[in-house]
Amino acid sequence: MKAVVLDTNALMLPYQCGINLEKELSRLLGICRIIVPVTVVEEMENLAQKDGSVGRAAKLGLSIVRKRGFRLVRTESQGDDGVLETALRMDAAILTNDKELKKRAKEMNLPVIYLRGEDRLEMEEIL
Repeated sequence: MKAVVLDTNALMLPYQCGINLEKELSRLLGICRIIVPVTVVEEMENLAQKDGSVGRAAKLGLSIVRKRGFRLVRTESQGDDGVLETALRMDAAILTNDKELKKRAKEMNLPVIYLRGEDRLEMEEIL
């Protein structure tokens, strides 16, 4: 089974773009396991305290994680380093629109999934 690690940016996409992450990942990969580092959830909880669209996007992202039962994993590292650590450990792709994280993932030969256009995910595989 394929696995995908979500970063904070990815969890904001359902609110920001109206995208259904599970449906799009299923279209790309078939059945896959969705993984979220605990540090990403903690960052989302902090963002959820904010007013405006950022707070609303974070609340929706947290709701999706909790309702859909995505697998939560602990990491040694924080932030992007925790996402990369998880992807390497789980042999997983990374879903992000963060340019710096995408660049680092490619350097580590990790597949990257990103938003293409306004409502579709696309995967950039490493050859």
